[in-house]
Amino acid sequence: MKDIVKKLQELSEDHSAAWLEGAKWRDANHDWLIKSAVIAVRVLQALDEQQLSQKDLAQRMGVTPQQISKIVKGKENLTLETIAKLEKALGIVIISEEVKKKKKRGAKKKTAA
Repeated sequence: MKDIVKKLQELSEDHSAAWLEGAKWRDANHDWLIKSAVIAVRVLQALDEQQLSQKDLAQRMGVTPQQISKIVKGKENLTLETIAKLEKALGIVIISEEVKKKKKRGAKKKTAA
């Protein structure tokens, strides 16, 4: 009986340590994980709208279906190259290329005369 209790305590400690490590990792990577989840939702929406499967998308992008599966889980740290491939394969915009113009220093405002 003591062996069983000891084994359960060891298993519990291992599980707690793994959970804590996972929580710390999610906290440290929170910013890009949120963006990855947003991209995953956008990709899933596009697949649904276009009636495509993940396998279809993989073929269009020249990657494995496993890679697409990872992307749509929203936990992949995607490269710009991968994002561009997603955009091209699905005909969607994920990252806007809009650049805001910066006002010049010391520029005078035009006033109506």
